[in-house]
Amino acid sequence: MEEDKASRILDAAEALLVSYGYRKVTIDEVARRAGVGKGTVYLYWPSKRELFATVLTRESAELVREQLAALREDPAEVRLHRVMRRTFVQVMKRPLARAQSIGDYDVLGELLTMSKAGLRLAASKSENTSGYLVLLHKHGLLADDPATDPLLSYRLSAAVTGAFLLESVLGAADFDLDDKAEALATTVRRAFEPSTEPTPATLRDAATELADLHERWLAVLDNSFPQGNS
Repeated sequence: MEEDKASRILDAAEALLVSYGYRKVTIDEVARRAGVGKGTVYLYWPSKRELFATVLTRESAELVREQLAALREDPAEVRLHRVMRRTFVQVMKRPLARAQSIGDYDVLGELLTMSKAGLRLAASKSENTSGYLVLLHKHGLLADDPATDPLLSYRLSAAVTGAFLLESVLGAADFDLDDKAEALATTVRRAFEPSTEPTPATLRDAATELADLHERWLAVLDNSFPQGNS
């Protein structure tokens, strides 16, 4: 019952965040939409900032669950270009994830940089990404070694973030979402992956390790959700 109440509060906060942006939404509005008292919100979260940062954490957890499902269905989804293609489509279809991907201050305000939950989310995401790149190189799925190329993560972030930012500027443009995702995948594949095709056994082994990595990350994200103070 307590978990259901916390979920209602998070649902209300997410809807208001997407519609009006962090700075314009009050705890009173969240409480009314969730059908609870204002004091109930503070039983779970000490501040508005931490409440909305938890909304972002929950969104990230949902994306990880979708990625895990895809990985278990097809081990080839472990490949970097396929992860980026799928992530691009996922994010573009989810307003809150999209705002996170481009650092939309009108929607998010200072949530990612000033809240404890937001900082934990950023740190865990960075750690998971680093682990993923190491895993890829270990299995011969990444051309460059992250241990000897300190700019690898930067180069990858620049390429991927550029695609998200361009989408926010051009909108629909002349291509559909799948075409844009495929363009990003092609860029990533040519810039970061070996030219030889991996074997099915390699993909299965790498996918098993990535699933374990994602499960550990998901546990961290899920454990950040409040259980209530009453």
